[in-house]
Amino acid sequence: MNHSIDPKLYKEVEKFGAMDMEVCMQCGACSASCPLSSGTNPFPRKIYRYLQLGLKDKLLKSSEPWLCYYCGECNKDCPRGAEPAETMMATRRWLTAQYDWTGLARRFYLSEAWEIGALGFVALCIILLFVLFHGPIITDRVAVNSFAPVLWIEIGDLIMAAILSTFLLSNAFRMYRFIMSGTKVPFRLYITEAKAFVLHFTTQKRWRECGEDRSRWMKHFLLVTGYLTMMTLIIVFIRWFQVDDSSWHFTSIFGYYATGVLLIITVEMFRSRLKKQETIHRYSHLSDWLFLILLFLTSLTGIMMHIIRLTGWPIGTYVMYVIHLAVAVPMLVIEVPFGKWSHLFYRPLAVFLATVREKASKDSGVDVEDVKAEVGETFMTCLQCGTCTSVCPVNLISSYSPRKILRQLTLKTGTEQSVDQAVWSCFTCNACEVNCPRGIQIIDVMKAVRGLNVAGGRIPESLEAPLNSLKENGNPWGGLREKRTEWVGDLDIPAFNTEHEYCLFTCCTTAYDQSNRKAGQALPRLLEYAGVSFGSLGIEENCCGDQAHKTGADDIFLELARKNEELFLRADVRKILAVSPHCLNAFKNLYANLRGFIDTEHYSELLDRLLAEGRLRPVLEVASVVTYHDPCYLGRHNGIYEAPRRILQSIPGLKLVEMTNNRESACVAGAAAVHGTIIRIVRTLAYCA
Repeated sequence: MNHSIDPKLYKEVEKFGAMDMEVCMQCGACSASCPLSSGTNPFPRKIYRYLQLGLKDKLLKSSEPWLCYYCGECNKDCPRGAEPAETMMATRRWLTAQYDWTGLARRFYLSEAWEIGALGFVALCIILLFVLFHGPIITDRVAVNSFAPVLWIEIGDLIMAAILSTFLLSNAFRMYRFIMSGTKVPFRLYITEAKAFVLHFTTQKRWRECGEDRSRWMKHFLLVTGYLTMMTLIIVFIRWFQVDDSSWHFTSIFGYYATGVLLIITVEMFRSRLKKQETIHRYSHLSDWLFLILLFLTSLTGIMMHIIRLTGWPIGTYVMYVIHLAVAVPMLVIEVPFGKWSHLFYRPLAVFLATVREKASKDSGVDVEDVKAEVGETFMTCLQCGTCTSVCPVNLISSYSPRKILRQLTLKTGTEQSVDQAVWSCFTCNACEVNCPRGIQIIDVMKAVRGLNVAGGRIPESLEAPLNSLKENGNPWGGLREKRTEWVGDLDIPAFNTEHEYCLFTCCTTAYDQSNRKAGQALPRLLEYAGVSFGSLGIEENCCGDQAHKTGADDIFLELARKNEELFLRADVRKILAVSPHCLNAFKNLYANLRGFIDTEHYSELLDRLLAEGRLRPVLEVASVVTYHDPCYLGRHNGIYEAPRRILQSIPGLKLVEMTNNRESACVAGAAAVHGTIIRIVRTLAYCA
């Protein structure tokens, strides 16, 4: 995974109305109660997770905020009293601002002065246009088409429609790029699934499945039909709709429908928001009010102009005509591309893109029966309690779920992304396995899926070079075999023979990563100082293969293990002193042919014993406050926790402060970081000895 972390993300979304990130404990009750959430797409919990972790890029790529229709069921069922629906609403406002390349949406949502000022400015421009460029004012009769020639109005409408379309469609294209980034989709799917956009744009049908009060969908549907009818009459049929005589035209019935629906529904929504009885209307942003107010005033001024026209008052008709347009045009220019109305376009677009992405996702290439053959059927008994996900260190920095991987394997619903690719994000730290109440060997499942991927040629590009180097050079660093011993510098490390007590095995990181060389040189000095008899097999060594084993490249691991086993047994090695926790784990737990013949010890265990026997005695004071990170493969995998701590505590002046997560609860770290952390203990000791 390579996700950028934005620590300011939640504070940013909070400005748009989010209110309770710190309350959410990721229990998933909101997702369970949401009628539209699914096991493969658990929102609002997922969106809360992105906000908590600052995963801005994942939030931008997410379509889930738009799939929420704010029924409020999640608010009722949250055990912590959070407001997931309101946070989803705030996230939609934030996303609208991110899609908008002009920056106006952000200003309008975050500043009442900007939004009201922009509406007022556009209204003033409309009034000035009529003051300066109106047609002949006829006072002996009502002649709207003389005062405002319909051709001029039609041209103005088309120009306005073109401008609105440019803003809205360009913002929608940015939305498309965010959501579909990194997703390869055949072009035909965009064509065949276009019906999803049309269907949801015209009906918002998913809302019918949302919440107990299904009347909310009908009211919203009527409001949208009235609004779209009004827009169509103004932009497309204005030459028939704007008439001076009182004769009936077919457009009149649509005008009456649009006006009546907009008046009735907006008044009902005013009442609901004022009383705050419905969950959906307990909180109201200024943009919510302005949109309803402008719709109401547009309808009201249209009716008033019609009534005044019928009474035969010319000046009153012209004035009300200008007022009507001074309300309607700002609503269209400001609210459609930059404000509340845009969700009517973004939401069906999100449904469409989510549908396309789902159709484009390929089924997992892993056969569950093959996984069973590798690790047995125990993983099929998973309770789906989520303990593995809650303790997973990767889930602390991203939205990652071992539970979901097990779930999709057992149900055979996995895709390349949700299973085949997801397993590569696991660090095999063992936190999930030691905490699983059913004792499921989750890491073995992950390794099995990886192995099947490798066998099928589905391997991350970043692993190709290390695996090739393991096969060709016996190390994952791309280093030449003849340079494996260059790390020793001017030290004189003897070649191993049967008179030596220990065979010092050089970790590939020590051998080829120059940042670790000085620390690596400290250990032989300490061993020599303590009188420990040791030697090295030098360039004959191969990588222990633990990384290949974790990757699932069993053929590479088995070949490395075979070569090392033959080397150790031929040299009559009795004790291996391992520098890396991964080497320790490989020799102790993975090399079956060494068991009963060769013991493997980690250097921290040996140094701890040498200190206890008095063969090493730190004498120089190191006035520092330090902490110690438990490497997963030293701690959880092999139970070595106290030896490194006793070493640190033996150094005069050194104060050891424990991390919040330590020992069995330690967080995962990268291999190089772990190696560097623990070997610096040795380096410190070398200075003290």
